[in-house]
Amino acid sequence: MALMTKPVKNSENVQRVPKGQRHPYLAWEGTSLWRVVEKAVGDLVENQDLIENEYREYIVGYICKLIERRKKSVSAQLRSHSHRS
Repeated sequence: MALMTKPVKNSENVQRVPKGQRHPYLAWEGTSLWRVVEKAVGDLVENQDLIENEYREYIVGYICKLIERRKKSVSAQLRSHSHRS
């Protein structure tokens, strides 16, 4: 039985938004959240646990947007519960 290994994908193959083209996630680009999510996505792609079919900025930005929304929702719920006490 032969041991199968996954070839590691080179980061040069990452699809990026073309220079000068804007994307809807600019508000998060460059933030610490963006850097953490981009690192996680990059690690998953490198390990071939994730296949990117979109620009990296769109993937990272969408995840950042979801986290930010969830964070706001949780904060609102906590404030709501603290006022009931």
